[in-house]
Amino acid sequence: MTQSNTTHRIGYLDAARGIAASMVMIYHYTGWKYPDNLYVKLSHLLFNGSDAVSFFFVLSGFVLAFPYIQSNRSLDLGKFYINRVYRIYPAFMIALVLNALFSNRNGIAQAPLDALWNTFGFKGARFWEEALLYRGRSVYLGLDWTLTIELIMSFFIPFLIAMTLFNKRLIVWFSLMSLLMTFMIGVFVTPFLLGMLVASFYHEIQSSDFKKTIWYRYRHLWLVLGFLFFSLRHIERLFPFHENVLYLMELFQLNFFMLSGIGSFIFLTFMIQSRSAQRLLEHPILIFIGKISYGIYLMHWVIVAAIFEYWNRITALFPSTTIAYLVMLVVCISVTILLSTALYYWVELPFIQKGKALTKKMKETLVIGRK
Repeated sequence: MTQSNTTHRIGYLDAARGIAASMVMIYHYTGWKYPDNLYVKLSHLLFNGSDAVSFFFVLSGFVLAFPYIQSNRSLDLGKFYINRVYRIYPAFMIALVLNALFSNRNGIAQAPLDALWNTFGFKGARFWEEALLYRGRSVYLGLDWTLTIELIMSFFIPFLIAMTLFNKRLIVWFSLMSLLMTFMIGVFVTPFLLGMLVASFYHEIQSSDFKKTIWYRYRHLWLVLGFLFFSLRHIERLFPFHENVLYLMELFQLNFFMLSGIGSFIFLTFMIQSRSAQRLLEHPILIFIGKISYGIYLMHWVIVAAIFEYWNRITALFPSTTIAYLVMLVVCISVTILLSTALYYWVELPFIQKGKALTKKMKETLVIGRK
């Protein structure tokens, strides 16, 4: 994408999403069986999958708001919701079914019809609660609570977009208020608002005037601060904070997700103003990983679970546990990429196109913004 054309995807942000999804995959692999190992803890400073979720939320806030705030596109509420459902659900359902089948594999092997009926039939309440993304239930797929938050915020973001179009300074105030009111509105609202904040001031961040500000002058210092905020959870695991520090964090509602959301906000702002960072992220391989990032996020879970379910058998095939661990990491990454590629081309893209075809035929519902 050329940066002057705001109607196309921003490639370097796709790549950033792909890196974040890969971090989640490696984080789950390394922390699945040996979470207390010192080398694993150190690796989580780099492959911080737990807080990559905050980056996803900040980026979602940006991506969902950007086309309507920075272009002449209007937002049709009904069409927006339908497109979001088509974007989120089909790939999620494939991943959920695979994980449910793996979790119930023993019962399926012994009595296939009964096990399948108990899993997916009327008795399968747990599966269907999870499938509906109801209250963040994670029975089979341990990360779909994040999709519940994505879905809920998708319902609210159009109204925040309307507020921003009325006066974009309102999103500044709303973001600040969310930082002070996390006990009322939830810790995960703020990252979406911070992403929308960046989308609202996208052109200002790219402008030459931005280079005259304190934000640009000390950008590398801000980047270090962003890394500290983003990694604070794992820094605390290596060097536990004093109980008074933890008390103050709780008193001021400085949850680790909140702090990593602020760190992600700094990263996103840096990427938008740094052409060197953009060139690095626009490598074709990173762009491709970005395209299949949703699949990486969804599909790695069952692969990691399967590897460590049969870990003792696997390690018996190798001369040492360390070699087995490294080889299976490569296997995990490779298989995840293959499955994610198939999911992207055979499920995600077709359903995205079906959603767009459906909404093109629809009459207008409630329209926000310019026509």
